Amino acid sequence: MNVDTELDTWRREWQAVAAVPLDLRTRVERQTRTMKLLLLADILITIVLGGLTTAWAVHSREPDVIVLAVATWIFLAVAWTIALVMNHGKWLPPTLDTTAFLNLSIDRCRARLAAIRFAAALFVCELAFCLTWVYCHSPEPRKPALVWLFFSSLPLDLVWLFTFAFFGFLFWYRRKKRAELAYLVDLSRPC
Repeated sequence: MNVDTELDTWRREWQAVAAVPLDLRTRVERQTRTMKLLLLADILITIVLGGLTTAWAVHSREPDVIVLAVATWIFLAVAWTIALVMNHGKWLPPTLDTTAFLNLSIDRCRARLAAIRFAAALFVCELAFCLTWVYCHSPEPRKPALVWLFFSSLPLDLVWLFTFAFFGFLFWYRRKKRAELAYLVDLSRPC
């Protein structure tokens, strides 16, 4: 094949492919950067929480602290498993056309909606475990559990404040992602 003919063939093929709209490409690239930052945050959280509880368990050698460290690693393993499953195949579009970018955006949006449900469930499990562990190891004289849980100390009040803020964020983020998904699905429908 002649080089000029081959170059013309490649040029025609390249020009035949519809260009990805700039705003869609920008959105996907921004989402990819966010995914990378969240991955770094997950690594940092794993090192800090897993490392601190492991160091405490090794240093104290108390069975209850060892249980806390093991539970921490179980929660981290569950979180990592779900994060890896949800992000699998969602880092790059398989091809560089508009349909691939749009489908990737839709898949990412659906994964985020599923992640919201997972985050809520994992948070409740972690909260229940940690509050139970702290209640059992509290140096103060034992109060009834319900009295202890509500308004017994500033740290517990902060836990509840953070819990309400976290679930408020999840509801806001869920509404935002549902609207985004509806928009993207509408965009993907043929005219």
